[in-house]
Amino acid sequence: MNTLHETQISKTRKIAGYALTIIPSLMLLMGGISKVMKSEEMVKNFSHIPNFGDKIQLVGLILLISLTLYWIPKTSKLGFLLLCSYGGGIIVTEMITGQMPVAGIMVTTLLYVGTILRRPSLIGM
Repeated sequence: MNTLHETQISKTRKIAGYALTIIPSLMLLMGGISKVMKSEEMVKNFSHIPNFGDKIQLVGLILLISLTLYWIPKTSKLGFLLLCSYGGGIIVTEMITGQMPVAGIMVTTLLYVGTILRRPSLIGM
């Protein structure tokens, strides 16, 4: 039986989880759209990655599909796993291109912590 205090913590936790997952989701959405649309900045960024410049739209499409799967309740676990993998790819790519992997770590951490707070069942808690 839930007490009022447990219910309030649960609501607060869920709200915090949504806030922490919406932020990286919007960042990933903008990145996915700009990759699919082959924005000038994205084409320039991808030109620094060996043998990857012509795959920019495919990467954007994979990102948008993963993000969509994440926000559909029945497929959110698969979407979460794909987005965590994508986050790892961001980190590695930033390191390969000589950048500090701040963006990749930030996006992946926010997504992971937000998901733990919002839907602990997605990660088996």
